[in-house]
Amino acid sequence: MNSTATQEELVAGRGYEALFVPAVFQPWTRHLIDGAGVKEGFHVLDVACGSGVLARHALSISGTSGRVVGIDSAPGMIAAAREIEPAVDWILGSAEELRFGDSVFDCIVSQFGMMFFSDRHAAASEMFRAIKPGGRLAVAVWNSIENNPAYGDIISVLDEQVSIAAGDALRLPYSLGDSKEVTGIFDHVGFTDITVETKTEQATFPSSRTMVEAELRGWLPLFDIHLTEEKIADVLVKSDGKLSKYAAQSGEAVFPTSAHILTAHKPQ
Repeated sequence: MNSTATQEELVAGRGYEALFVPAVFQPWTRHLIDGAGVKEGFHVLDVACGSGVLARHALSISGTSGRVVGIDSAPGMIAAAREIEPAVDWILGSAEELRFGDSVFDCIVSQFGMMFFSDRHAAASEMFRAIKPGGRLAVAVWNSIENNPAYGDIISVLDEQVSIAAGDALRLPYSLGDSKEVTGIFDHVGFTDITVETKTEQATFPSSRTMVEAELRGWLPLFDIHLTEEKIADVLVKSDGKLSKYAAQSGEAVFPTSAHILTAHKPQ
């Protein structure tokens, strides 16, 4: 695994942080922090940390007496996260092979990363190994695309104006909409007291076009789909037909997002 981000990867990581985090991901962090019971002095691991919004929230609670580690397999994400908050230990690595000893962390959190793991059972098993007995897990996965219709509309735009591969890149985050599949994985590796709550948060973009631009600039590059400025401008103009319905009086695009929050314990 290449430990150094290319300039293109770093730009993608920065774009993800700038476009997606304030619009979509920031509101969800509190559900994970509360679900994991993060407290001052805790050692916390954020698996598939992205550009680090959840790990930063955990750090604000665990404080200088605790430790927060963020791990992600994307060099650009780790590089962008390190630029923002050097006090977190940012590690380039995979969820399927956590490079920590047994029973290290008081709690483990993972926000919208499980859908991308190459081996979900291996990742869950690694989380179980790395968490202390009695420790708490909190994982967020998106609900199905049928329950996130705004993103269904964006997928239609990508299918029509970019490519089916671009649409598929955005379908992937919604591939674990059946929460029973997720609970089965964590139950199989040994977690107990597993609960799932389906919650709704509001996403807010500066405009309906920005909804699409976030995907074009901040998401598709992660899948090596890079568009010219001319193509981006063309797609944004053509997106108005499907997405202008999300425009509020302020001009912002506002719509609900739905996700499952799973919490569990490692037995004492």
